Amino acid sequence: MITGREINQCITDNYPGLIGKVYPLFTTVIDDLSVVYSITTVSGGYVAQDILQLRIFDSDYDVATEWKRKLINLFSTEKENKAVVLPTISFTGALSGGGEMFRDDLQIWEITAIFVLKTKERD
Repeated sequence: MITGREINQCITDNYPGLIGKVYPLFTTVIDDLSVVYSITTVSGGYVAQDILQLRIFDSDYDVATEWKRKLINLFSTEKENKAVVLPTISFTGALSGGGEMFRDDLQIWEITAIFVLKTKERD
């Protein structure tokens, strides 16, 4: 099972511009870029399976979709057929869905990407 700390570390290690902008479950920041993650464990065991949902919030649609593209490249490992290795866990991932909507109440875009991650804890 992958944890929020590991998701945050993976994102911010690869994209230092997102340090302090990655949050679990929700954000109250609406005047700047925010990335919100949620994790659902589907199965456990030696190789676990998790669903990772990333929601990118920004008032600029192009900025939000560019960050979505970068995060897809980070978490979707199918092209290179190579695992992402962190100090405590390794994973492979595939994009399984997503979408976009304009939050009229907040006047910001919410762009979503959903991944299926196969994770293995490292010794």
